[in-house]
Amino acid sequence: MTGAPERDRLTAVVERAIEQQLPGGTYGVDVASMAREVVRQVRRQLVFERLEETAAKLAETIEGSNALAGRKTDGA
Repeated sequence: MTGAPERDRLTAVVERAIEQQLPGGTYGVDVASMAREVVRQVRRQLVFERLEETAAKLAETIEGSNALAGRKTDGA
């Protein structure tokens, strides 16, 4: 594991997990780079999931507002 400044705790945990899966040594694998990429991909996936959730909530809000606006004009 390196002491690179961009390395955070999650990356360190992923590095240790990768190293544990390679008990005979790293076999030339750049574990630090692999861990950073795993963390990057996971964080990217989380962002997409949050965006999907936000879009769904926004759609519900818009539908609710449209339904409410429709009721106001129908009753007038």
